[in-house]
Amino acid sequence: MKKTLLSLITAATIVFGSMASQVNAEENQSYKLITVSTYLNFYLMNLNACEDFHPSTRAEAYKAEGTLYPYFAKLDAKVAKLNIDKDDKKAIQNTVSDRRNKLDKQIADGEFTLEHCNAVIGIVNEGLDDTLLATIK
Repeated sequence: MKKTLLSLITAATIVFGSMASQVNAEENQSYKLITVSTYLNFYLMNLNACEDFHPSTRAEAYKAEGTLYPYFAKLDAKVAKLNIDKDDKKAIQNTVSDRRNKLDKQIADGEFTLEHCNAVIGIVNEGLDDTLLATIK
């Protein structure tokens, strides 16, 4: 479990770290929203895959998934209210397909384990990063 959790943290750090290098000061708000979208979609896509590939986790994954939807509603509301660059809006929308492509590779490589699912469910149930999610509150 520790190895899986470390892998999740490492993956998230790489995703968020690579995005950080592309930020200009005037794009700060868009960057934050793209980051939140990527973060939320990471968990949503993983939970969806747990439901499909590890049926023993289906009930718990489904329950954890339900806790994400209010955050997505807040994200959508925030994006709708702001004057965000067209390309940034597209980047926010594309986080779903980007996350899915990365997850598909993990599944194809045989690295999508029951232990991974239990770790993702545990993280979502314990509570997501309030500092990161403050952008949409």
